[in-house]
Amino acid sequence: MSEYRLAAGVAALLLFATACGSGDSESSSTSTDASTSASATTPSGSGGGHAATQVLTATKAFLAILDDEQKVSVQAERTAANLSQWSNLPDQLFERAGLRMDSLDDEQQAAVLAILKAALSEDGYEQVTGITYGDGVLKDAGGIDLDFGADHYWIRVLGTPSETGQWTLQYGGHHLAVNVTLTGDTMTLGPTLWAAQPAYYDKDGSEVEPLKGETEKAFQVAQSLDDEQFDTAELDTAVTEIVLGAGQDGKTLESEGVKASDLDADQQKLLLDLIDEWITPLNDEQAKARLADAEKNLKNTYFAWYGSTESDQPIYYRVQSPSFTIEFAHQQGQGANAGGVTHIHSIYRENGNDYGAED
Repeated sequence: MSEYRLAAGVAALLLFATACGSGDSESSSTSTDASTSASATTPSGSGGGHAATQVLTATKAFLAILDDEQKVSVQAERTAANLSQWSNLPDQLFERAGLRMDSLDDEQQAAVLAILKAALSEDGYEQVTGITYGDGVLKDAGGIDLDFGADHYWIRVLGTPSETGQWTLQYGGHHLAVNVTLTGDTMTLGPTLWAAQPAYYDKDGSEVEPLKGETEKAFQVAQSLDDEQFDTAELDTAVTEIVLGAGQDGKTLESEGVKASDLDADQQKLLLDLIDEWITPLNDEQAKARLADAEKNLKNTYFAWYGSTESDQPIYYRVQSPSFTIEFAHQQGQGANAGGVTHIHSIYRENGNDYGAED
């Protein structure tokens, strides 16, 4: 676990901002406007609207127990500027909007968690709480404190919650940005930023590792590649940070790496298992269509890698499907940049369908 043993001050803040920013990473990839990219394939059908109804009901129940001032704070128009107001930075380095969990009473906090439980799968909900609890562990580790805390996470509702319209629920803070967009009875998690520091910690005698599957299954794919496949998958230049993180809405990356059509059946299965980790945080009902789409487009999916294939080493990887882009990076460096394999940034985006695509 990083100790953050820096003296508080401007230098420390600048170092931390460099570590946690979405960054201009060195990469062989080309970032372009979404309007210039090939049209993306998005999954059709929602598999039913039961989950969407549950999220709508839970959101209305939460809003109903807020006072007038809180309602003004938590609700806003669904504009591009408001949708993009999220970051992996801590609150001291990024101005968020909405209501922070530690400003809510117990009933209101429970209502927020009920929304998340409705929108996410059991594993997805555990991933959220594992990341947020870990921020409390980071605070307790001592050293520089940039307003860390397990309850320093914000809830915001963009647009008018309804059965037929489009609206977005945002929940996030340091190392987390969950964007749940509902369009009628269809839901998406694109874009959602998953990050962690520490990447693993002890809680009540058990080890918690919120991004365990996303880490271990990626190594399994990389370790399965033969020399020729790995040479194709390996990026030519160093990438040490996610490229499509906060502030990068509307951008795409050129496809790089080894194409799944050049993998054997067992390797394709390993890649699909990895993809599953990124789609199944969404509730089971809504994830079904996206999993089917991922399998349908698997042979047109690319896997790219930078770093060692030794499981205890920092790495970067990317999975690019016609429908989505995944990035994962272990953070490295010294001081506020420290982390190695215990500091992770990652992003899941839906190509042409982030925030439901209509704004």
